[in-house]
Amino acid sequence: MNRREFGLGAMAGASILATGCTGGETTSTKTISKVGIQTYTLRFLFEQNPLAMFEMIKDAGYDYVELNGRNFEKLDIAELKSMMDDTGLAAPSSHISLDAIRGDLSPLVGIAKTFSMKYLVVPYIADDARSYDDWKSHAALMNAKGKDLASEGITLAYHNHQFEFEDLGGGTNAMDIIFGDCDPANLAIQLDLFWAFLADADIPQLFKDNPGRFKLCHIKDMGPNKQDFVDASYEKLNSELMLNVGEGVIPFEELFSYNDLSGMEYFIAEHDNPKKPYSKAIKTSLDAIKNFKF
Repeated sequence: MNRREFGLGAMAGASILATGCTGGETTSTKTISKVGIQTYTLRFLFEQNPLAMFEMIKDAGYDYVELNGRNFEKLDIAELKSMMDDTGLAAPSSHISLDAIRGDLSPLVGIAKTFSMKYLVVPYIADDARSYDDWKSHAALMNAKGKDLASEGITLAYHNHQFEFEDLGGGTNAMDIIFGDCDPANLAIQLDLFWAFLADADIPQLFKDNPGRFKLCHIKDMGPNKQDFVDASYEKLNSELMLNVGEGVIPFEELFSYNDLSGMEYFIAEHDNPKKPYSKAIKTSLDAIKNFKF
């Protein structure tokens, strides 16, 4: 994995212009009122006791969850919906596989409507399907299926990791292809801020170049020694570099100052390998997100 150090100076300068800050004072005190969590964060608890997972999320103070395929593999739809209703948690989005949209969309539409979901999100592309031609094919599929889902009142979205920002040759990366080949009406973006930051992406410029395209985000924080993880495995990254929100160096408040431009609607905490006790880890992230001012 090719990653570079992220330069905060340019981003900070851009943020000052965006928020109207002068003399170190901000003129904006916007906050995030509703926060969700991706259930992948608590997948080990979910495998042991699904209801306990939802109760922990609700007790921590989260407003909603983002589901994923594991949830539907372990529980049938009615049972899963009942648990969420009992704990008072909504599910405006769910991760789905790329393969799930290749055929008949009726099952996905049924699930989305059962949970009143607004978004279905493709979260990952396998490492053997990331050539330039692969990405052109993925983009064409998502654009076509996203159009079909839009006719049902559901928006398809794509979730990034760091590899989408790597050069495929000639200065083009996967995100360039996705943005260029997919109509904004057919495909939104769920921006994972950790992975984009790790990839040294110019996040404010992404917002400026693609206004209104970023409907959801994943929020997890990063330790200060990013340069030590240039060639790190995924396991090393999530166990040593990934932190609870508010414990690291990602300038979330600066990035969220662009919300009106980016189009951000849903703010979803995630941690691929949180330290126990899980209740403390997810509460730490929630409190940090709700305390952001931008």
